[in-house]
Amino acid sequence: MSAIRLFVLSTLAERGPMHGHQMRLQVAEDRAEHWADVKPGALYGALARLAREGLVAEVRTEREGNYPERTVYEITAEGRRALGTLHDQMLRAVVVPTDPFDLALAHARTVAEDTLQEIVNARLLEFRARLTSAESRLAAARPWLSAAELVVSEHQIARLRTEVDWHEHLLEALPKITSEGA
Repeated sequence: MSAIRLFVLSTLAERGPMHGHQMRLQVAEDRAEHWADVKPGALYGALARLAREGLVAEVRTEREGNYPERTVYEITAEGRRALGTLHDQMLRAVVVPTDPFDLALAHARTVAEDTLQEIVNARLLEFRARLTSAESRLAAARPWLSAAELVVSEHQIARLRTEVDWHEHLLEALPKITSEGA
């Protein structure tokens, strides 16, 4: 299951034919890089793969001013079928991402407590900053969000709050964790 495939196919299905640069602008407008695994630089490769698979088709080539020529793509009938399948798979999938930090922490018996505390504090600051940023983005965008976009934003915020809470708990547990390694 590929988030970039879903993004490209969904965008073409919902908005009609587009070229890669228009899709990049859509990623930015949707802020998809903040809440989904959609990187703007991956769009062009995804469009080429989807075209080879017959899920999107080249409609025309455009040139505006001094900009390079741009190929405009549209979703095909086969692409719409694939989009339906992809939607179904992704909506039903339950994914809990792993964090390499957990493995490192489980094997950190020889790391000094002050070093671990410094690392956990830095991670906590990062998660707090991300939470504050996500809350600010939501507050600013709330009037223009659909009901689905709102709950997606709230989900992201809930995950960040959970990370903040867990890291605060970890800071309290560090003395016990490090004493086990001594």
